[in-house]
Amino acid sequence: MQEHYDITGKIGPLWRNREEPEWPMYSYERPAWMLWQAIAGVLNKRGWTEEEIQTWLQSKGARWALDGDLGEQIERLGREYALSLKPWPVC
Repeated sequence: MQEHYDITGKIGPLWRNREEPEWPMYSYERPAWMLWQAIAGVLNKRGWTEEEIQTWLQSKGARWALDGDLGEQIERLGREYALSLKPWPVC
């Protein structure tokens, strides 16, 4: 078992391209949409304008968030969820 198992090249890049990835995944983009939607919703409730929300989402602030605490929390959630899964039958 690899210490750091990286499937980035298999599931494809975030941006769509013409070639299908080696491991096409159902709802691959859904988690990212849910995260950004939640952040935008809270910012809207806090009184941020649509322009301010768009500016933040397109800024390095969003990238820094993922590289920092949010990234660690998302990885931890993924590991915890994986531990709850039962072996999947291979056909």
